[in-house]
Amino acid sequence: MELVYGELGLPDFAKAAFFAIGAFAVGALTTRLGAALLGIAWEGEFKLRSYYYATLVSAKVAASPLLGLTLFLVPLAVAVPLAMFLGVIASYPALRLREDYLAITLIAFSEIVRVIARNYEPLVGGTFGAGVVDVFAWLRSPLRELSMMLLSATFAAGAWLLEYRLSTSPFGRLLRAIRDDEVAAAAYGKDVARARAWAMALGSGMAAAAGVLYAFYMGSVNPDDFTVSRTFLVVLMVTVGGRGNPKGPLLGAAVYLAFDRTVLFAKRLLPVPFDVNYLSYIVLGALLVLFVMRKPGGLAPERPPLTVNQKEVEETIGKRSNPERA
Repeated sequence: MELVYGELGLPDFAKAAFFAIGAFAVGALTTRLGAALLGIAWEGEFKLRSYYYATLVSAKVAASPLLGLTLFLVPLAVAVPLAMFLGVIASYPALRLREDYLAITLIAFSEIVRVIARNYEPLVGGTFGAGVVDVFAWLRSPLRELSMMLLSATFAAGAWLLEYRLSTSPFGRLLRAIRDDEVAAAAYGKDVARARAWAMALGSGMAAAAGVLYAFYMGSVNPDDFTVSRTFLVVLMVTVGGRGNPKGPLLGAAVYLAFDRTVLFAKRLLPVPFDVNYLSYIVLGALLVLFVMRKPGGLAPERPPLTVNQKEVEETIGKRSNPERA
């Protein structure tokens, strides 16, 4: 989200869809592929039997780490390229148009993905959901949970480092130039539509990888978990943390988790005249509006990244202005 929404300035409102693509790849492939590799004949409808076969394959994974690794890598290898491709396809008709048209297109695409998965039951079981194979079943608890945490932390760190490198690269400067003045960027010969397409592809691929990890962490996949509200939670994190600053999403995610956990513990003690489960949406929505109105730059406002060339230039200027330092 930071790459597309923060650096490029496009409203990437289909983040839930690309996140869901990663999770759906896990739900659709792990049990089927595991059963096929083990020579187990599938009997019955997928929506009714996926949890049974997920448990059956997980028992086999407990004795075969290589099988678990295969069932982890295959959905990842399918989901990431697919999400990158669909990210470009979904946004291409509106890449040359205004941002509001792109926002509408991506929201519609996000709901299309969810509705198809919800109604086409052979994909991930429809409203029944789909079971997910435990690819870490060969580890004992608590090593199993620790491995999942370390894997998620490694992915998060890798995604942040990639975004930081892109932000400080010529590609990142091009994205900010397009965001600040699209006409000027085009006048300098930059292909605006192509840059936007690449940004959408990269952002969509990272979201799909996160969806893969989420599905393995949860142990099941249900289409109703991937509504548009998930997209706006990510928008909240980026807006509160600070758009255009690689450190912003980290700070925004920390603020969101702090608020969410605080409301989770406090909402049962508050006498409100409605379902307390909706209190989180009210608090977080008010927080988003407050930051947009009062502090649009977020807690960590954007600062021009100091690239290697800029450092050399500043050192040269400093030496010329202060001969004693030279």
